[in-house]
Formats: sequence, C-alpha cells, structure tokens
Amino acid sequence: GLFYDFIPDPSVQLIGVEAAGRGIDTAETAATISCGRPGIFHGMESYFLQDDDGQIAPVYSISAGLDYPGIGPEHAHLYDTGRAQYVAITDDEAVAAFEYLSRTEGVIPAIESAHAVAYAMKLAPTLPKDKIIVICLSGRGDKDVAAIARYKGVDLHD
Repeated sequence: GLFYDFIPDPSVQLIGVEAAGRGIDTAETAATISCGRPGIFHGMESYFLQDDDGQIAPVYSISAGLDYPGIGPEHAHLYDTGRAQYVAITDDEAVAAFEYLSRTEGVIPAIESAHAVAYAMKLAPTLPKDKIIVICLSGRGDKDVAAIARYKGVDLHD
C-alpha cells in the first residue's frame, strides 16, 4: 500500500525489503525476488520460491507475515519494469533493527516492518543528509516480543 501514491513519481525511489531468513544462500529464506523465479501459485503468475521441478519450496522467516513463497503480481510488475528494487534482510538484521528502534525511539515495530528498518539503517549513511526515507511501520511489535525472545534463546517459561 505505501508504494501506491509514489509509483507515478519517478523522483521517488521505491525499495521493497524481502525476508532473507537465515540468508539468501540458504534454503531457509523467504526472499522471493532474490531467490525465486516466475511461476503460478494460488491462481496467480508471479515470482515464487520453487524446487527444480517447479513445485513450491518451503520457506522460512522469523516473521510469520513474510513467510510466504511468493510475491503479489504488482510487486512482480514493479520489479520487472525496474520501477522498484528489492533487497533482502536476514533475521539477524531484522532482530537488531527491532531492538534498536525499540530502545532508541520507544517504538516496537512488527518484525515485518523491522526488515525495512534494518535496510534503512544500512541505506541512510550512504545518502546525502537532505534525503528523506519513508518506512512503513505497519503493525504492532508487541505481538512479536515473545518471538524475538525465543529467537535470542530466552526461555519464556522460567
């Protein structure tokens, strides 16, 4: 939804952030554009993570909201036309961004949004100081605190 109003404005750079899970060089990823290929699933043609036979591959991400083997046709079109670029962020990077934003701003982002925060933290130092970055913080991160704790090895049953 955040891209919609900016699509017609070529002065706005659109960057989508994919869930790389444990890395795009592993089988435990959900980075569809980085690792997938065109296919058909659930009645739509788009990019999907697939095995060698074209069957949908299992995916992994710390984020349940990003744990899907494909992307919607609009994102596929934006990628194919070059209007948007897509980058991959690992679980480790997303968790670090989750903790950073929570600690420094008191905003607990959803894990999905923490992926975008992580990429913005990489991108910002490379841009001139007058550039503006808009990040969609869609969702409450309080629902994800237990998942972050488990990811970090905290026993929640003490």
